[in-house]
Amino acid sequence: MVASLKPAWPAKCFSCRMKRCSSTIVVLTMSVLSLCARQTTAPPGSSGVRAPGTVPPIPLPSVTVTGTTNGGSLTSPPISEAARKKKEVPGGFTIQGIGSLYQGRASSIDDLFQNAPGLVMLSENNVEISKVFIRGSGVFSEDEPAGVQYLIDGLTLNQGDGEIILEDFDVTTFKYAEVYRGANALQYGGLGLGGAVNFVPFTGYDAAPLAIRAEGGSFGFTRDQISTGGVQGPWDYYVSASVRYRSGWREHSEESTELLFSDVGYKFSDTLENRAYLVLDQTDRKIPGALTLQQLEQDPKQTDPLAIPEDWRKDWYYIRLADKLSYKSGPEEASAGVYWWHRETYEPNIYIPSNTLSGINAFYSDNFGGLFNSTTRGEWLGGENVVTLGFNPTAEDEEDAYYQNLNGGKGGLTGADSQWSLNAVLYGQIQHYLTEKFSFLLGVQGIYAQRHFSDLFLTSVDGDQSRNIIYRGINPKAGLIYDVNDKSQVFANVSRAEQPPSFDDMVTFDTGPNTSQIMTLLEPQTSWTVELGTRGESDRFEWELALYHSWVRNELVDIYNPATDLDLGGLNIPHATTQGIEAGLETRLFNGIIVKESKQHAADRLILRQNYTLTDMKFNDDPDFGNNRVAGVPIHDYQFQLMYEAPNGFYAGPNLHWIMTRFPVDNANTLYAPAYALLGFRAGARLWKKLSVFVDLHNLLDQRYAASVDPIAAASSEGSQVFHPGDPRSFYGGVSYVW
Repeated sequence: MVASLKPAWPAKCFSCRMKRCSSTIVVLTMSVLSLCARQTTAPPGSSGVRAPGTVPPIPLPSVTVTGTTNGGSLTSPPISEAARKKKEVPGGFTIQGIGSLYQGRASSIDDLFQNAPGLVMLSENNVEISKVFIRGSGVFSEDEPAGVQYLIDGLTLNQGDGEIILEDFDVTTFKYAEVYRGANALQYGGLGLGGAVNFVPFTGYDAAPLAIRAEGGSFGFTRDQISTGGVQGPWDYYVSASVRYRSGWREHSEESTELLFSDVGYKFSDTLENRAYLVLDQTDRKIPGALTLQQLEQDPKQTDPLAIPEDWRKDWYYIRLADKLSYKSGPEEASAGVYWWHRETYEPNIYIPSNTLSGINAFYSDNFGGLFNSTTRGEWLGGENVVTLGFNPTAEDEEDAYYQNLNGGKGGLTGADSQWSLNAVLYGQIQHYLTEKFSFLLGVQGIYAQRHFSDLFLTSVDGDQSRNIIYRGINPKAGLIYDVNDKSQVFANVSRAEQPPSFDDMVTFDTGPNTSQIMTLLEPQTSWTVELGTRGESDRFEWELALYHSWVRNELVDIYNPATDLDLGGLNIPHATTQGIEAGLETRLFNGIIVKESKQHAADRLILRQNYTLTDMKFNDDPDFGNNRVAGVPIHDYQFQLMYEAPNGFYAGPNLHWIMTRFPVDNANTLYAPAYALLGFRAGARLWKKLSVFVDLHNLLDQRYAASVDPIAAASSEGSQVFHPGDPRSFYGGVSYVW
């Protein structure tokens, strides 16, 4: 081993960091309460949008406040700005509000994106999300999905090599999310085929002065949150602290998470604003491991035999600082931002002495990035034009050390490395209106990506695996939008997208004694996609529909060893195709069933919300897999929610999540995950003006099902441990108070 190797921190030091993080959150929470005590009324200029527990099923009449106003935030604009932006996107684009989130448990990405077309989420335990993908991108990622860019106010959350841990933030701190599917995300610097998700957080202009929410339920689940927001002259602030705990249904599945989110804004004028962000996250999670299909069907509560003696778990600490400056004046808009975040992680995992494998991984990483973009509107060639320019650089420095896992304790060093990732994305686009209703769009994205791997453990038979790889690419796109009327559009686009491989794709452990890490050089995954669709509303209906077909080159897939239940790295499949349907429909079935509309209140109503996602991914004449389906992708994903909503705040109704057909978990298409249907029910009420309660029932039919799977090349004869059981019948409830 080289002398320059930085020693990984011991578990004891990591635990100290966890405790310091907890203390920090407690102190900041006390500060929040102090601020709340000094502010008991909504600030001038409040938009009326409130934080957790205040989203009624039917909007109440607006209240007009007379006085001075700061006009809301420029960096975190209201949802009306996203609705205006949506009309200029010639492709799949969904705005996900928070109304449904606060009607039930509000814990995870899965809770936030229910009934969002095009997003497929596979959760190991209904709290964390182990896989989330759009248009099949990222299906082979394990607990750090890639292929989709995630952002807060346009500032990237992903690691420098494209991966992300989705549990680093609290979904209740966002007032809405923008989901850009496919190449519609190029302007955000997306280096994935799936798209981008931009979260827009609460600010002092739209948060309640004080909001408290407490949730509890099956398998020891509890979640508590307190938040505050307000405006003081040119300053505004929003702070949220939350704690989540779950003892778990399966043995060795306990989890605890503490999260703090805060943003503070300052308005230099009505056209210029700066906002600073802080995120803290501490998570301790035990891992029970995957099961074979037979084990899943016979006893899904059991764990992998090695999970407890080797103490499989993930413990991490995360801190993020960011700052964004926004300017908006008439036809001119511009933003500039920077961010830094740091993570420390300790992960005991499987270790087989006869095959020197990863064992315990301890690493820390620092990520840096920026955002520079501008939008200009003006007349040119007899029509309106929208010109967008952007630059999104990101970089990551990561230091890894691997040890033998000796009954949960750290043994000898088995591997060490240093990883450097760099992505520099430059983007330009012009949208020209030939008529008031018809526009075309031309855009191009240029990328430069670097993956530099330094092997710091040189005693293995594999030799020095150090590599430095450069990727360059040009990704054009063109689109058309036609306004059928003021509320409905049709659109079409053609685009190219590119996704450089992550280090998890290229770096893994070889099998056999006296071996260590090896690095496999991979090509970037690219695609050409055509897309057609429509969106709009008419009378009682609101809809979104997108149909797409992608020709994929060098598809990134993982090679998985089913005998040892270990990921053995990635490879490129020369040709594959992905096609699909993304459909969402909201129907107001009845109005005025019991309560008729009057000057004092709206009528009650019955609403049916549905979404359907078809993801059809296949190899094309591959030497190993022929024309088989790509493993791990649910083909038909359907959700519906039927909800009765009364103007006094009462709501109730059933919901269903239906994976309609079985789907393969191996690329040889010999092993399949069974279809399943999960029936749920929600109800809630606003007891008083400031106090609300809810109940949220999951899997009422007590189905046994695989909530997530680990895709593999081919199933083993003795059974592949690749199925993660979903929760059985479970119940959740909660109460929220808003001042």
